[in-house]
Amino acid sequence: MKHNPPTFSNPEIPEGINVSKAHPMATFIKLFSVLVIILGLSAWLLGRSGEYLAALIPFQKEARLASSYDLPNDSETEIQRYLESLSKKISDKSNLPNGMTIHIHYIDEDIENAFATLGGHIFLYKGLLDKLPNENSLSMTIAHEIAHVKHRDPIRSLGQGVAISTGLAILLGSANLNLLGSAGLYTQLKFSREMETLADQDGLKALFQVYGHVKGATTLFKLLGDLAEGDKIKTPTFFETHPLSQDRINTIQNLANKNRWAQDKAITPLPQDFKHWLNPTEYQKNEQE
Repeated sequence: MKHNPPTFSNPEIPEGINVSKAHPMATFIKLFSVLVIILGLSAWLLGRSGEYLAALIPFQKEARLASSYDLPNDSETEIQRYLESLSKKISDKSNLPNGMTIHIHYIDEDIENAFATLGGHIFLYKGLLDKLPNENSLSMTIAHEIAHVKHRDPIRSLGQGVAISTGLAILLGSANLNLLGSAGLYTQLKFSREMETLADQDGLKALFQVYGHVKGATTLFKLLGDLAEGDKIKTPTFFETHPLSQDRINTIQNLANKNRWAQDKAITPLPQDFKHWLNPTEYQKNEQE
């Protein structure tokens, strides 16, 4: 039986068969969005991991790390002694872990700021202290910062930053890893909203333990909020690490109400010479005149 040989043909390929129907820009946006999501999730996971691991570092080692950097030489002045005495009184009521100590540093600069950093070091600036109307508001400020130390927030924040920078260096090939420089040690520690809320709560509790009431607790936030809102000063530096919101003030007041902590007792005034301690040159000039 005779078989016919197979025949082959070369049909013309339809035009545009290998071209996507989607616009190239739409494809780019989708791919870029996926990349951003992956990087965001990676950064979050790295940050949480670094924060958790850093909190496992014993406080004594954290203190040794902080002592290896330049710290201000605290002068033997009345304001320094007063702040140290007040800090000791608050620390004793803050239920700090054994071996955890607080070091108060008064900074004679017109900056509205206060913050806690590694090793239990707390910095209080003249610019902020000069605007506080009573000892209770000053104590709330110190108690809040002591609570950050108690919760290990500075080392947790640093661990988070180091982990994220290291991870991004691996993923992207470059990152700024100089987080442990003397400047970064004191300026790059950012606390989360959760950290701030817990510090507010512990600070309020310590304030009650010291005075038997919590009047003046919200004075700091209300005062700086009014100043910033009225454009009397630029947005206070304190807000950069202590974000202000009415919800935050309401939370403090609600916690006081829940625990039935009095908010209508007598305020403790600052020492009579407090303003003099803050501005000795100005007072000496006035006396001479």
